[in-house]
Amino acid sequence: MSGAAPATGTRARLAGLIREAMDGQIGTDELLGSRATLTEVGVTSLGLLRLADALEEEFGVEVDLADPSFYRETVDTLAARVDAADVGEPRE
Repeated sequence: MSGAAPATGTRARLAGLIREAMDGQIGTDELLGSRATLTEVGVTSLGLLRLADALEEEFGVEVDLADPSFYRETVDTLAARVDAADVGEPRE
């Protein structure tokens, strides 16, 4: 048992966005099964930049790349951030 939170819709979609931002170098199962920060699981600075763009485009959540807390995010903390923004359904 990994202790990671279940794959809710938001968590699963975020894992997919992270995988896409990393050109498939990190799998969604690895991301969903981990409590590590994104950088600890291997998300690069370019991947985080791409992810920040995807979060804004898909969920309307703006990320300040100058904020050091973004670099300590996990899938769970990002999911909480998206859910707290009360953005509803992803943008089309």
